[in-house]
Amino acid sequence: MKKTFKKRAFISAIAMLIVSAIVLTSATYAWFSMAKRVEVESMELNVTSPEGIQISANTSAFTTKLTVDNIKGTDETAGGKRFNAYTGNMNNVPTTVKPSSSMFATYNSLPGWFDGSINDQKKMDIYATNEVGSGLVAFDLFIKVKNATTVKFGSSSVTCDGNDELPTAMRIALVKCGTVAENAGASDIQKLVPNQDNTKKVIYEVDATNHTAEAVSHGASGIMTTRGISTAGTNVNCDSTYPNIVVDKTAGISATVATNASAAKINVDAGITRMRVYMWMEGNDVDCANDVAGSTINFNLVLEID
Repeated sequence: MKKTFKKRAFISAIAMLIVSAIVLTSATYAWFSMAKRVEVESMELNVTSPEGIQISANTSAFTTKLTVDNIKGTDETAGGKRFNAYTGNMNNVPTTVKPSSSMFATYNSLPGWFDGSINDQKKMDIYATNEVGSGLVAFDLFIKVKNATTVKFGSSSVTCDGNDELPTAMRIALVKCGTVAENAGASDIQKLVPNQDNTKKVIYEVDATNHTAEAVSHGASGIMTTRGISTAGTNVNCDSTYPNIVVDKTAGISATVATNASAAKINVDAGITRMRVYMWMEGNDVDCANDVAGSTINFNLVLEID
């Protein structure tokens, strides 16, 4: 089931990010199953902003449109090369998509991420993972505005051609790291990290009210609280009711969690803001169990300001 959101009659600026992943292999999503990954053939990222908000992948060349090659830093065309991600960036556009989890603790650092595997005892062995090389989308987006404003992304969506249930476990997050100078280098950019202020971290569960048939069969209903993985460990117990999620080594999410369009927003300061963007399949969600053979995943991140 897909959800739609009514848009405001007047929007003075929109930034749109579209990510499409073509799934090649037949796989069943199972939380922390290392053997069951989803191979993707290609991924499209396009960021556009008509007016009022400028965007960049490098803090020096601002534009109204960024492509996947700009985010990856691989655009070699005459007109596009200057918009590439800054040298030494930590952007990640995966060729393998798989479940990941984080409780989004940011004690003057970026969130920690975890994946893992099912062992012979049918328990979880959980491993810490770096963002670069992981199965989630992560990249720096620099937003430039003249005055402090609130950026909204409540009309964002995630769809999956061939499987309407897949988006129920998907998440989009913006993490505000701080204000950076124009033409800043990697060292100055990456030392800007968020503190433990939950208002600077917003996670949008775009399909929070819907559940997979399997989750419903176990009793899932309404908007359910998800606990993120907080630490690594071996032989971690699964939930007795929902056998595909972890009960130990978890904690409440240290971020503003938006389960509806109106709550999906974050404040941006005047100047250039380093925003860390994440898009992922939440492994510790009761809905993270789907057959996605031959499907296409589409992330559509729409940033709006009045």
